[in-house]
Amino acid sequence: MAAPFAEDVVVEEQTAVGLWVALGILAIVVAALVGFWVGRVTSDERKLIRELEEELDRRMQELTRYRSQVNDHFDRTATLFATMAGSYRDLYHHLAQSAEELADKPTRDRLEDRAGQLLSHMTRRDYGAGPGEAAGGANESDAQDDEPTPKSSEGEARKPDERPRPD
Repeated sequence: MAAPFAEDVVVEEQTAVGLWVALGILAIVVAALVGFWVGRVTSDERKLIRELEEELDRRMQELTRYRSQVNDHFDRTATLFATMAGSYRDLYHHLAQSAEELADKPTRDRLEDRAGQLLSHMTRRDYGAGPGEAAGGANESDAQDDEPTPKSSEGEARKPDERPRPD
């Protein structure tokens, strides 16, 4: 019976050697995977990617802050402009009321001609342009009516920016 016993020992030795070889190969594979993972986590590229992501986040926050400041600026500007327009309107009404009470007819007419046309255009702008009007609320014929056309010494019309020339 020595023969079967010797064969069992040889098979057991081969199995043990096979297990050790398999265990060694498995250890090499696990070590390679851990080394690859550690290399990826600590590599210069990963550090660069992290730095770039942080820089991008900072820039996005800065852009968001800037956009908020721009929006706040225009909101404040619109509020100030509306307040200013209201103040001008109140000033005109005060002036018109005072002119009615204190000024003579030619002065009242001049005030009405000059300031009244301007404010009537502003009122129309507040509600949008009507048909035939530009976005500013005035049409082309209104621009001509803003100032009277001066006459030259011979009685012919001249442009407002022309000055009479001495002869």
